[in-house]
Amino acid sequence: MMDMITRFKLAARNAARNRRRSMATLASVVIGFVALSLFEGYFVSVYSSLEDEVIVGERLGHLTVGKPGLFDKGAQDPRRYAFTDRELARATSRLSALPGVKLVSPRITMSGLVSNGDTSRIYIGEGMRAEDMLALRGEKYADQPGKLDPQRTQGAVFGKRLAESLGLKVGSDATLLGATLDGMVNAVGIEMLEASATGSLGTDDKFVLVSLATARRLMAFEGAERIVLLLEDGSDLPATAAAVKKVLAAEGIPVEVRDWRTLSVYYNQVKSLFDMMYLFISVVVAIVVLASVFNTMGMTITERTREIGTLRALGMQVRTLDSLFVLEGMLIVAIGCGLGIAITLAAGFLINGAGITYMPPDAAAEVPLVVELVAANLGGSLFTLVVLAALASYLPARRASRRNITGALSHV
Repeated sequence: MMDMITRFKLAARNAARNRRRSMATLASVVIGFVALSLFEGYFVSVYSSLEDEVIVGERLGHLTVGKPGLFDKGAQDPRRYAFTDRELARATSRLSALPGVKLVSPRITMSGLVSNGDTSRIYIGEGMRAEDMLALRGEKYADQPGKLDPQRTQGAVFGKRLAESLGLKVGSDATLLGATLDGMVNAVGIEMLEASATGSLGTDDKFVLVSLATARRLMAFEGAERIVLLLEDGSDLPATAAAVKKVLAAEGIPVEVRDWRTLSVYYNQVKSLFDMMYLFISVVVAIVVLASVFNTMGMTITERTREIGTLRALGMQVRTLDSLFVLEGMLIVAIGCGLGIAITLAAGFLINGAGITYMPPDAAAEVPLVVELVAANLGGSLFTLVVLAALASYLPARRASRRNITGALSHV
C-alpha cells in the first residue's frame, strides 16, 4: 500500500509535468485569494471602526437600560418612562456592583431650538456627565475632539455644521429651548466649548452635547431618561443584559435592555450591505478557483488516460488513483494560497502605510483606508479553497479511474 508521503511526492511530480497549465491555475488561485483576503480585511476594519463609532462616537456604550416601553413609546410620555432620582440612585448602585460593568452613565435626550440671539436652528441633543465621556473614550480616544469639560457645566459641544450655520465660535453663548417632561417651554444658556464633526451628515447640522446638569435644568427633572453601560468585555451581551434585568427587578425596577447593535440602525444597514458584498465576492472567487482546477485536472486526466489504464492493469486500486489526482489539485491550490497569503500580507502593509483616505457615504469627514488581516480568516479561506480543489479534482478523477481498463489502454 502506497503511503501518504509517496502519494504527495507523486502528486508534486505530476503537477510539475505540465508547468504552463499548473502555473495558470496557480495564478488564478493567487489572484482570487489576494482579492478575497484584502476585501475581507477591509470589511473587518470597517466593522471595527463602526463598532468604535457606535460605542464611543455615538456614546451608546454596550448596553442601554430603560423603563419598559421607553424605546417604542418614550417620546409620547417621557415622564412615565423616565427614571426618577431615587430609582436612578438605586439602579446606579446595583449596576455599578455587577461584575464586568466598567461605567454606569445616566443620559437625557433633548430636542428643540438653539439660538444665537439672532437666528435659531432645530437641534437634537444629549446630556451626560463629562467624566462619563472621559471614561467611555478611554486612553485610545482620549485626545479626540468633542469633549465636555467637567469644570464648565454650562459648556456644550456643537456639531460642526450646526455651529457654522449659527456663526458660533469657541466661547460663544447660545440658548437652548425645549420642553420639560411636563410639556412646559423652558430655556437654558450654554457656552460653546468646541465644534466637532459628528461623523454623519444627518446629525452634524443638528447635534448638541451638554452636561447632564444642563439637560436636567432644561427638562426640569432630576432623574434620567435611560442608563448606558460600558462593559469590560462586550463579547457576551445577552448574559449581562439578563443579569441587569435580574438585579433591577430585585429592586422593584422593571427594565428592558438593548445592546448597541440593536440601537444602531446605521451599523446594521452598513453591515448587511458589506456582508452581501463579501458573500458575492466569495462566491465569484470560489467559482473561478473551482472552474480553473476542474479544467486543469480534467485536461490532465484526459491526457493520462492510458497511464491510468496501465496503473489499473498493474493492480493499483481505484481509490489510490483518485487520491493521487485529488492531492495534485489540492497541492496546486495550497501553494497558490500560500503565495496569496504572502502577497496579501505585503499588500496590506503597503496599503496601511500609504495613508490613503476616502469619504464614506453619509460621513462628515474623510477616514483612513485600513486593511485588518486576521489569521483565522486567512486560514479559513485557505481551507475552503483547498476543499473546493479536492472536490474539483475528484469528479474527473472518479470518472477516469472507473473506466474500463481495456478502453483506457486503447485511448488515443
